Amino acid sequence: MNIGIITYHRAENYGSVLQAYALNKYIKNINSKFHVETIDYYNETQEKMYNLFQSNSSIMNIIRNIHTLLNIKALKNKKKAFKKFISIHISLSETIGNDTNKLKQYAQKYDICICGSDQIWNPDYNIPAFFLNFGRKDCRKIIYAASIGKGQLSGLERKTYSKLLEFPDYISVREDSAQKLISSITEKNVELVLDPTLLHQQEYWMKKADDSSLNHRNYIFCYFLNLTDEKVKSANDFARKNNCEIIAIPYLHNEVEEYTEKLEGKILSEVNPADFLNLIRNAEAIITDSFHATVFSIIFKKNFWCFGRNVGTYNMNTRLHTLLGYVEMQDRLIEPNDLKNKMHCTHVDIDLHNLKMKQNESIAFLSNALEIS
Repeated sequence: MNIGIITYHRAENYGSVLQAYALNKYIKNINSKFHVETIDYYNETQEKMYNLFQSNSSIMNIIRNIHTLLNIKALKNKKKAFKKFISIHISLSETIGNDTNKLKQYAQKYDICICGSDQIWNPDYNIPAFFLNFGRKDCRKIIYAASIGKGQLSGLERKTYSKLLEFPDYISVREDSAQKLISSITEKNVELVLDPTLLHQQEYWMKKADDSSLNHRNYIFCYFLNLTDEKVKSANDFARKNNCEIIAIPYLHNEVEEYTEKLEGKILSEVNPADFLNLIRNAEAIITDSFHATVFSIIFKKNFWCFGRNVGTYNMNTRLHTLLGYVEMQDRLIEPNDLKNKMHCTHVDIDLHNLKMKQNESIAFLSNALEIS
């Protein structure tokens, strides 16, 4: 049985790579007869986002390119670290690149195609392939834990999505809001499931964190996808108050200088996904606005605080609301200024009962879609 998975796997983003890795490994382990590979397809939007140098000659991009030049060695090493992790840990197809015609031809080999997870349905990216509009007529098509990244779609987007939703046979999403939204534009059943990283137990991720050579202690780990002065001040004050240093990873390479100038602590650029897991597992506390940093904080039962995040006019917190609801920790999503009133405790009691129930439901969805009795 040949199975092809298409998702965001080449983004130099820890959550994207780890969710791609998690789904690939989980499906591969279900049945020894499954031949599973992640389709090495990527789009222009991703490529531009993670390019070291920006071609647009705006003043902002000129400044970013200067920052890149100042940190070029570390940034190149970070790219190498991601590439090495992907090549070792994720079974890839031959390189398809962003050639949709080649994708359609290559996908004729698959008996089952799976798309998931992460923000594959974010309309800003506009990628029809993430609705599985390719493959043989008898190919089973499964959407696993799709995320839209937004709480609403425009009229045109709803019409476009409704048409694209004709392709998949099984549909599941990651957030409550996405389930309601997609259910309103298709007659197909839309299941709510967990992110692929949550299909695996804590022990699995502990072993993966052991692959890291990092050995830091007594620190607060900071990982922000949207760096703001307010978030930085709150993190600095919290670390100072609790006699810890900050260890942080910049999200995008052009933010290195901003982190260095604002955060009081170590800024690590040459960090692979295993190192990311290690830094969360061994931290005194985690301060983040990242969904996947929150996921692994829960998995490792760490003290954590989440800040909200906006992209333009869109609020990106729906995924955090759903995730925190499973463990009844909605109070961990706070405004940066509220962190000053929070006490640090090394032991956090996280009730995983509801999360385990949802894990069973997610596994049942996959088993049914893959026709595993």
